Amino acid sequence: MANTGLGVTIGSHSLRAVKLRKKGEKYILQGVFSDRLDESTRPVAGRALEARGFKGSAATVGLTGRDVIIRYTQVPPVPDWRLRTLMKFEVDEVSQQSGGDVSADYRALNLPDPEGVRDEETILVALARNKYLNELIRSLDSGGLKLAGGVPNSVALFNAFAANATYTEDETSLLVNIGAQNLDIAIQQGGELIFARNATPGGSAYTEAIQQAFNTSEKKAEQMKKAKGDVTPKGQAKYPDPTSEKVANAIMGVAGQMASLIQSTLMIARAQTRMPDLKIDRVQLAGGGASLKGLDLYLKQALDIPVERFDPFVLCDTSQLGEDEKALIEEAPHEFTVAVGLAQNNVAAEAMEISVLPAALKRARDFATKGVFAALAGVLMLGVLFFLYKGRSDASAAFAKQTNAVKGQAKLAGTQDQRLRKVLRTAQEHEIKNQLLAELAAPGVLLSEVMAEITANMTPYIYIDSIQLNVSQPTHTFPYYKPKKKQPASGYEKTSRSRYNLRVASVRLKGRVSHGQTASKIAGAFIGAVQANKRGLSVVTVQPPREGRGGRPGTFELDFFPGVTLEPVAEKGAPITMRDPHIDSREEPTLFIGKRSNGVEFTFPFEDVKRKQREKLAKELPVKDEGK
Repeated sequence: MANTGLGVTIGSHSLRAVKLRKKGEKYILQGVFSDRLDESTRPVAGRALEARGFKGSAATVGLTGRDVIIRYTQVPPVPDWRLRTLMKFEVDEVSQQSGGDVSADYRALNLPDPEGVRDEETILVALARNKYLNELIRSLDSGGLKLAGGVPNSVALFNAFAANATYTEDETSLLVNIGAQNLDIAIQQGGELIFARNATPGGSAYTEAIQQAFNTSEKKAEQMKKAKGDVTPKGQAKYPDPTSEKVANAIMGVAGQMASLIQSTLMIARAQTRMPDLKIDRVQLAGGGASLKGLDLYLKQALDIPVERFDPFVLCDTSQLGEDEKALIEEAPHEFTVAVGLAQNNVAAEAMEISVLPAALKRARDFATKGVFAALAGVLMLGVLFFLYKGRSDASAAFAKQTNAVKGQAKLAGTQDQRLRKVLRTAQEHEIKNQLLAELAAPGVLLSEVMAEITANMTPYIYIDSIQLNVSQPTHTFPYYKPKKKQPASGYEKTSRSRYNLRVASVRLKGRVSHGQTASKIAGAFIGAVQANKRGLSVVTVQPPREGRGGRPGTFELDFFPGVTLEPVAEKGAPITMRDPHIDSREEPTLFIGKRSNGVEFTFPFEDVKRKQREKLAKELPVKDEGK
């Protein structure tokens, strides 16, 4: 584990950096920096860091925004090689859906299991589009800095808390980093990360609200937010002038949206972690947006939980900092929380070390980590293997010559048959293994897709009561070839085998709407949005939106099923979502066969789907009734 770290956040409006060194139980700060960014300076942020002396260490950079995805998948306890295979499936799927290359890293979450009933591991998968990563690399490179790795801001937020906060083993904290465009949220329990996500909006939503209320420029609205912005709850606030009160009225609704987003995050976390009784003991705020006056008091009242701004420097030695740097962290220490967590990513023992890197950089880093001695050892081993192989090869050739002379064509036929058996057995084992891995991953992938779709379409009045993943394992029959007899050259026969490993998954969502007489309209809009998804999810309305009576919230229920969205050629209409999709033949398919959202079976002509998609699906989809 390294003893020095440099953490850098290159946001839409700000640049922050923290460099530190671990000595014993303390962290010695070697540099702190903060500056404003805009469209022209963001691509060359490395120059500003170079000018302030941040050299020599590779930088760990924070990742956030729509180019960053945090997903979860549940897998049974498996060996590392199988877990790597499952994660490769996950990354490849996201890459195909996003229309571009992505880089990823993953870590298993240590979720509490007091009853000992968890039979699966929950894996956090962090992904980032390479286009986004390459922009960060170029920005650092402008100042001669290299990228050590990318870490989601929410994970860095947890790292800063785990390494620097004081907490008890049974305490659960919700950590919120408020950037200009995004919110980064993490939930920790007893020093273990149990949930993380990134969402919108960020602090710029307050600026936009002021801009609209006063019909002014973005720059002026930003100045008004900093000078007069105050979301202290009504009855507690004291406004120095009428303009301050008008500003407060303009941004109070945004604070309400933020409180609703935190509440919905807790609901999603309960479903994801399978901890329905999960409760938060306190909320810690970080980031530039957390500096808004009264935000801690507003969230405390809205959530009925203690809320405070987090200071990540309590265990840090500041003696090596200049006076300007000390003043910077004393004025608003919470604004540097993510940068501290990034610097401690591979320094602090308490941190969840994760690193998202493009493949080329990752290979280079791994080689550098293993060192030249590992490479030399490999070369030496190759030399030894060559001599062993040469001697064995010569002996095998002589033996094969003598054997062929004695046993002739009969032996040759037997040998060929044995080879065929081995090849056939290996091929079938690989096919079944890959199928098993894909089926094991499917429920977790479905739940991740559903959560992503719900998050993308949430509105302030929609609340999620519960999200339940249902998995069944019906009998699955598949064709199998085996020799007729044990003796060689006895021929082969086709048979079938059955197993119970095929997993069928669905997700049940129960929701509420807190807007009186228009509840059904709001819920209907939400349901329509998720039904129009482009993820291939089939959405069934189990309970239509109902109006709440006596001031109570309206309710609705939805079922989500995995499927595929067929993309017809232009003259054949709009995309169609098909549930439980199959094809009618592997050799010459003519039909896609599946179900509509209501469960009614229907077919769609194979030739009416765009060529690239139908060629891809013809290889991936199962054949209807095959093996029965």
